[in-house]
Amino acid sequence: MIKLVRIDHRLLHGQVVFSWSKSLNIHRIIVVDNVAAQDEFKKMSLNLSKPTGIKLNIFSVDEALKKMPKVEQLNENIMLIFGNTSEVRAFCTAYPNIDAINYGGIIKKEGSQQFSNAIFLNEQEIADAKALKEMGITQFIQQVPTSRKEDLNKMI
Repeated sequence: MIKLVRIDHRLLHGQVVFSWSKSLNIHRIIVVDNVAAQDEFKKMSLNLSKPTGIKLNIFSVDEALKKMPKVEQLNENIMLIFGNTSEVRAFCTAYPNIDAINYGGIIKKEGSQQFSNAIFLNEQEIADAKALKEMGITQFIQQVPTSRKEDLNKMI
């Protein structure tokens, strides 16, 4: 069962690995990122970042979409992590079973608007978020399970 879908430019890091995984009793993390899926060094680094006992898969968006029927059959608590809004939008367009997305970290760039201390969205990212909102997906900002949950859909 997919317990959390998260966007975080850092992919795997302390907050994800420890806070969310422990809070949601995660058994498997699936990183969906086109760049990481093609980069052996990134794959190795991500594998080193995962906690003992948690399985890790790293897929491109297309690979993840092809694997979803199999993923749905797993008797595991699963976290999907995307590195950017465009890939999560593409995934959700093709796989309409996602009902909520956690925004964990999107880096500040030129022309971006600040939505929280760790969420900065440029025009394209705001367009992606609006498209996801139109799909009926709840989008929220929350760094760790114990921090305040903010409704991104009300901000865009």
